[in-house]
Amino acid sequence: MKKIISIIEWVVLLLVFASLGLSSDDPTFGFFFYLAFFTATFALVYLYIKKHQRRTEIDPKKITLVHKISGIILLLVGLFSPIIALRKINLPILANVLIFLATAVLIGLGVLAITLINDIKHKKILGYILLILIASIPAIFATTFLPTYFPNAYNALGISYWAIVSVSIFTWWGFSLYFKKD
Repeated sequence: MKKIISIIEWVVLLLVFASLGLSSDDPTFGFFFYLAFFTATFALVYLYIKKHQRRTEIDPKKITLVHKISGIILLLVGLFSPIIALRKINLPILANVLIFLATAVLIGLGVLAITLINDIKHKKILGYILLILIASIPAIFATTFLPTYFPNAYNALGISYWAIVSVSIFTWWGFSLYFKKD
C-alpha cells in the first residue's frame, strides 16, 4: 500500500511540474514538454542513483538533509508560481514584488489556519474561516486588477486559479518534505 501511495505521489508531482507549461504561449505543447522533461529528469536521476547505489546503509542525516533541501526548493517554486503564471502580461517589477509578498503572506496565513485547525481544539472554526478568506483573496484580486490585462474576467480567473493551485500544491509538498520525520 505504501508503494502505491508513493507512485501516486510521484505522478501528482510530475503533473504539477508539467502544469508549469500551461502558462506558456502554447499551453498544450508546454504541458507535454514539461511533462516529458521532468519525467526524463526524474528517470535519469533514479537510474543514476540505482546504478551508483552501494549496498551500505544510508546515513539518516543525509536523507533528512535531502528532504529539507527538496522542501525548500518546492517552497520557492510555490512562492514564485504566481509570478510565473503572470509573466505573459509583463507586469512592472513593483507589481511582481507585491505579488511575491502577498503570496508569502497568504502562505503564512494558510499555515496559521492549518495550525488552528489541527492543534488548537477551540479555534477550529476560526481556522476554517481563515482558510475561506484566504481562498477568496486571489479571486478578488483576479476580478478587480487582472481584467485590465486580459480580454475578460474569465481568463483572469483562470490564470489566478492556476497560480493559487500551484502555490498550494508546491508549498504543501515543500512543507511536508521539510518537516518530514524519518
